[in-house]
Amino acid sequence: MKMNLHCFANLIPIMILALFSNSGLINATEVGKRTDALEASAWNDSQWISAVNAPVVKGHNNGRAADGASWFVSIVKNEQKIVSAKWMTAGLGVYELYVNGKPVGEEFLKPGFTHYAKTKRSFTYDITDIIRTKPNAENMLSVQVTPGWWADKIITPGGYDGMIGKKCAFRGVLELTFSDGSKKRYGTDLKNWKAGIAGPVKHAGIFDGEEYDAREPMGYECVEKLSTPEENTEFSGDILPSDGAEVYLRTDLALAPVKAYIWKNVERAKENEFGKVIIAREFASGTEMTVSPGETLVVDFGQNCAGVPSFVFKAAEGTVLTCLPAELLNDGNGAKIRGMDGPEGSCHRENLRIPHTGIRLDYTFAGGDNYVAYYPHCTFFGYRYA
Repeated sequence: MKMNLHCFANLIPIMILALFSNSGLINATEVGKRTDALEASAWNDSQWISAVNAPVVKGHNNGRAADGASWFVSIVKNEQKIVSAKWMTAGLGVYELYVNGKPVGEEFLKPGFTHYAKTKRSFTYDITDIIRTKPNAENMLSVQVTPGWWADKIITPGGYDGMIGKKCAFRGVLELTFSDGSKKRYGTDLKNWKAGIAGPVKHAGIFDGEEYDAREPMGYECVEKLSTPEENTEFSGDILPSDGAEVYLRTDLALAPVKAYIWKNVERAKENEFGKVIIAREFASGTEMTVSPGETLVVDFGQNCAGVPSFVFKAAEGTVLTCLPAELLNDGNGAKIRGMDGPEGSCHRENLRIPHTGIRLDYTFAGGDNYVAYYPHCTFFGYRYA
């Protein structure tokens, strides 16, 4: 069966990561407002929890983080009518929050980079507007946590036995204020939460990249796969409120492609030279592109930057799109003596930290006739080409 990838050239921007700004955010569907943290003593009503079945990297050959995303889910039933709800959260790993299936917060790659043993940043949200407030109504809290900033190579030196962080973990306190003025807190624990490896993110790490299988349901859609969590005692440092160094995706700084072309065959290849790509088709911005099996699409965004690629595309179920970011193209007819790793005009990746198994995206399509939008949530890259 011939499977093609269809996408729009003007809808493949790279989103620049920017600090200290929340303008031009990429996802208008995210809800919940940042608010002041609860008092520090509120953490006493909670504990760090991890998935029992979360894999752990062992040995000194620790180039990649462990596979899978940890999911944490709890259903809270209202004892009375709710007039206010605040959720204070922290994670060991990159984490994303959901309330009743809706993403919470505008920040990207929470909690950010801190000293692994000393400090973790917390994020507190007013979720009053998105919860069900009637008496006896139920609200589902869910969290996805991946190894970035904790159990991946970005904090683990070479030669270390395994990763510094072993398992992803989550900790949170939900404070509900009832109509009679009373308050009650619900913290992460081993009784009222479920945890496990689930969801479409099959692998993720800051240096690794992201593997995403759109055929898989989100963790809050398959709670039956989750089980009782275990306590995580790896981190004993301070949990402090985030103080202004958050990261946001900036669509107002998005870079559209300045050039895009497809190649499949090579010319002028020699024993010590990879040769030069033969460009089969070139695309102007705003035109639809179709990529067939065996073909490679090269996109030039015009400048190097720190960001993530955002795609709008469609393909048959099971089709895998692999995106390999690069800072430069191979040149000089792909001369091996010059360190080239492919034909002239192809993406050069040998200069990257993890050129073969990391710094990449792999997206598996769920199929369907409609275009789908995707950008990675658990990593970022420094690159010009893809």
